[in-house]
Amino acid sequence: METLFALIVGLLVAVGVFLLLSRTIVRVVLGLAFISYGANLAILTASGLRQDAPPLLTLPGPYVDPLPQALILTAIVIGFATTALLLTVALRAYQVAGHDDVAAFGDNLADDPDTSDGTLADPDHPSPDIPEQVRLVVRVVRGAPRPADKEPS
Repeated sequence: METLFALIVGLLVAVGVFLLLSRTIVRVVLGLAFISYGANLAILTASGLRQDAPPLLTLPGPYVDPLPQALILTAIVIGFATTALLLTVALRAYQVAGHDDVAAFGDNLADDPDTSDGTLADPDHPSPDIPEQVRLVVRVVRGAPRPADKEPS
């Protein structure tokens, strides 16, 4: 039984790594989910798979350790929340960029999707890939004062 579970763990992790290396953002999120499923199954397998040990304390005999099961239950809840958050971020990135190719995102996520003139979505916090000269030009075009033009308060 442990051999079968070890093969399933290997298969889940292999599929997760394959999806993680993809360029599509949804596949990357699903790859992380598959790797976490494989880790959960590995913890369950390492804790021991015994059919003669009941998890109920009212029956006599050896008992199953409930700690790995509690850890896996916690990991499932955290993994579900993380997957939901990553899918939400992926959906927003798709809405802003218009595609789901991770390698092609570049700096267009920092652009305002409602305008076509290249203005930044958040001019106070532009992308770190944009040089300072471009930031100054964008601020001057939008009418914001330059950092050197600010008056002391």
